[in-house]
Amino acid sequence: MFVCICHGINEKAIQKAVSEGAKNVREVRKTLNLGSQCGQCVRQAHEVIEQAKASAQKAQFYAA
Repeated sequence: MFVCICHGINEKAIQKAVSEGAKNVREVRKTLNLGSQCGQCVRQAHEVIEQAKASAQKAQFYAA
């Protein structure tokens, strides 16, 4: 699903940015230019980032 229509950024791109070390919307914005046009995507992007971080923590927990 597209999160940022202005720049064509989808959930997978945001999840990839999180897996590469982005921890919040500000860091994702630096790499993907997210939310720099109209800003309507920021709330949805925040939710995707939090879900990606939670998934990463679960995977790390189960890998141990």
